[in-house]
Amino acid sequence: MAPSDQFETAGCVAVLRIAGSDAASARVVWASPQFFANFERAGVGAPAFPEGVPPALAGAFGRLAEGGDSVVECEGTILCGHRIEDRIEVAALGGGLFLVMVPLPAEDQSENEDGKLAEILDALPVAVALVGTVDGTILWMNDAFRELLGGSEFDLMGTSLADHFALPGAFKTLMGATGPVTPSSPVPTALKTLSGVMTPVIANAKRVVFRRQNAAMVSLTRGL
Repeated sequence: MAPSDQFETAGCVAVLRIAGSDAASARVVWASPQFFANFERAGVGAPAFPEGVPPALAGAFGRLAEGGDSVVECEGTILCGHRIEDRIEVAALGGGLFLVMVPLPAEDQSENEDGKLAEILDALPVAVALVGTVDGTILWMNDAFRELLGGSEFDLMGTSLADHFALPGAFKTLMGATGPVTPSSPVPTALKTLSGVMTPVIANAKRVVFRRQNAAMVSLTRGL
């Protein structure tokens, strides 16, 4: 999701809800502990941009389709009482929800980036897994992903995501549409749960580095 090859936010992440196309209505609906620790007046329901939304950022919120992401230069923007000195990375989760990621100064970044990434993704309201880019081996998944597939971590870890897609070649198509920096276009497909039920999903992927290897962050949302 993030437009950089590695997740650089050290857990400084929030999910915003925007009503319709009015970016000024953005409210915090979830945030990581790191975000709460660094942003004054951040809390569930708090206005995200009390002093106004820069046109470039408002444009990003308006144009991003579900699964899309963008880097927006936002120097001087006030986000939950904190002045942004660099940029904001925005990813559209669908349903008016947007993930915002704010890079912190280098001295604030944790060495345990993999753990931070897993902590952030585990709390997201969408199904997300980190998989190998070649064979789709599931390296990590959040609870929503496990629930969607209908299995336990024991059942799913180490299996290939490709085998859980109902349509042959769906995983290859998803990876083929995912460049080294840009995210994939949404891929409509179907998922086979462990009980054999076919569930229509829309898959998105973004290449990341996880556990010192190239991986893909795959998100799945219900419906075609």
